[in-house]
Amino acid sequence: MQQTAAILISRQGLQPCQSTPWVVQSQKAVQWIKNNALHLITSIGQQTWEMLVFLAQQQEVEQTIVIPSVDRKDFENQQQIIIDQFCLKPDHISFKGIFSKNTKQILYQRDQTIITDSHLLIPISTRKKGHMETLIAKKPTHCIIKDFQIDYTPRKTPISYQIDTHQLSQKLSQLSSQYLIHWTRSHNRHWPTEKKFHYYQAITQSTVYPRKAMASLENILSLGQIKASARHMPLKIPTVSFSGLPPNKAVSLMQWRPRYCEMSFEPYGIGVEKNDGLSMGIQPVHYYSENQRPADIAPWLCQSMGKRATWKKENEYRFLGDFDLSHVPKSKLICFCYAEKEAAVIEQKYGVKSVAMLQG
Repeated sequence: MQQTAAILISRQGLQPCQSTPWVVQSQKAVQWIKNNALHLITSIGQQTWEMLVFLAQQQEVEQTIVIPSVDRKDFENQQQIIIDQFCLKPDHISFKGIFSKNTKQILYQRDQTIITDSHLLIPISTRKKGHMETLIAKKPTHCIIKDFQIDYTPRKTPISYQIDTHQLSQKLSQLSSQYLIHWTRSHNRHWPTEKKFHYYQAITQSTVYPRKAMASLENILSLGQIKASARHMPLKIPTVSFSGLPPNKAVSLMQWRPRYCEMSFEPYGIGVEKNDGLSMGIQPVHYYSENQRPADIAPWLCQSMGKRATWKKENEYRFLGDFDLSHVPKSKLICFCYAEKEAAVIEQKYGVKSVAMLQG
């Protein structure tokens, strides 16, 4: 029977690149597993686990992917999605389901199952006195390979920042409210337009985190489309959000959101001249007080004013479904970037007028 192994990594920072220590050591460990003809046990749902799924596929290492599932149907549905997302070869993989409706408990159950099923454990970066380290301690020492282990660094949140309004470009104040602007941000996960395989491939090939806000803006321009998202939307209806605020007024809304480990949005966006946007179907959001959503307005156009924050100040507009930029003349578009050199790159590569948020 082929021996099994598990590479163990606690949660890490959300924006790694090729030189991030746990990424470097993971690549070395997977290569070692291949050289020793071992069978790797992996999982999904956490960046560190999914990186191992990608690396095993890349190195053609046989793997069993443990899938945390609500029930048998959920387990079966996830299998083909995982194969597609990671471009997996079916003859190199197998699946094992673990089942629970307790979303927190099942993650502990996953780690315990993987460690129990593995003949060899390869810790890379595990949190001191954490769940993984406790489980590892129960294994005989001859089953633990420490050749790739590095110190665990407490998880750091991605860098948040605020823009000094005194440094804003004077060009912004000249734009007033003539544009409806879709602001974007750094993504802590794969873009909705790409497979997870390409996301993790980009991480292993890039000297910086490859899904920063500037890259997100370029992705939109390359596609010629703003993809709709159901995230935070009423009834999970996929829409594209725009702001009717002048760009210099939108700056105050660019804030760090600790709950989601991301900025609300960043100083990178693409604007459509308002009249053209409205003629294409972009519509203003209707704000309502708690539990008083108007019945005669489509749910995707309704937004509660909020309890802690007043969402009305965003002056939001929405478009149902994906927004096709190819239907908008380039003369009716404008892009916004943090710095002048970035705005120059956008103009040169995509032929769209671009303005830097900061002067100088």
